[in-house]
Amino acid sequence: MESGGYFDTASIGLVPEAVRAAVGACYDALGRGTRGSREWRPVVERAHRRYAAELGVAEDEVAFMATTGEAVNAIAHAVPWRPGDEVLVLRDEFPTVVYPWRGLGDAVRVVEVDALPGDDRLGALLTAIGPRTRVVAVSHVSSFTGTLVDLDVLGAACARAGATLVVDGAQAAGAIPIGLDHVDFYVATGYKWLLAGFGVAVVAARRAALDSLRPTLLGHGNPPPTPRLTYGHLNLPGVYALEAAAAFRETVGHEEIHARVARLARRLHEEAAALGLVPVAHPERMGGIVSVAGHADAVDRLAARGLAVAHRGGHLRMSPHFYASDADVDRLLAELKTL
Repeated sequence: MESGGYFDTASIGLVPEAVRAAVGACYDALGRGTRGSREWRPVVERAHRRYAAELGVAEDEVAFMATTGEAVNAIAHAVPWRPGDEVLVLRDEFPTVVYPWRGLGDAVRVVEVDALPGDDRLGALLTAIGPRTRVVAVSHVSSFTGTLVDLDVLGAACARAGATLVVDGAQAAGAIPIGLDHVDFYVATGYKWLLAGFGVAVVAARRAALDSLRPTLLGHGNPPPTPRLTYGHLNLPGVYALEAAAAFRETVGHEEIHARVARLARRLHEEAAALGLVPVAHPERMGGIVSVAGHADAVDRLAARGLAVAHRGGHLRMSPHFYASDADVDRLLAELKTL
């Protein structure tokens, strides 16, 4: 893990050496065929335990899938839609949160709402929830602006309206504290803040929400007695990676990681603002992403100085994980002064 000057975890998180070793161990086990199952089954069980504990759900409410898009698509096709049902999304939402619902065609109406002034995404969704709202789909933390949505408030409003809350946690899980008491489905991809690489995602599917789905649309062949999101074989190397990444983050400490990400983001937010680079997200509604308007040309300029950032949705995006040092932040801020 070479972390020096890396501020682009929102694109790809840096994979620890322990994850690479774990994936190798998975293929060693698979090289022994069925005899290797005695080695990989305990890894899968540990992965369920670790992510259930991290997300605060039961072990049987955790599933592993390939991507956020696959998970949201499975949910979309399993909802027993009624005539006139609507799905609420934000207009500038990440594509994987929107496209699965659009793919349903005439079965459901997708309603796009604009964030209120000040990038108030929560307020916009609360205002738009109505009697026809069947699903609200949202990113926990916006990939573009870094704004955090209060899931307790939104989930309570969804429950009152009889709507299902589906959350993309790609830019939150592994970076900030997560509470899913009022969330029906939560999906977190492995390759960002969870540090597990591509091809695997963690899905927290609450039992009551699963029970409301149509099991015949969740897989092939005869449905099981209770709904599930996945069938067939797991991506074992991906689950090995997730389990090793979770173990690595546990050694650092989840609370310590959350606190450091918050401190780094707050420092970047405050000092970027002092430089006249106005951050999009309000400091009290912010995850680990700090976005400032414009400056598309800055990405290459900063890269030439060994600093990795991104440009997304018209914003210069900085996303430091716990591995960013204070010296890295000093260097980045010094370069931002020249923009």
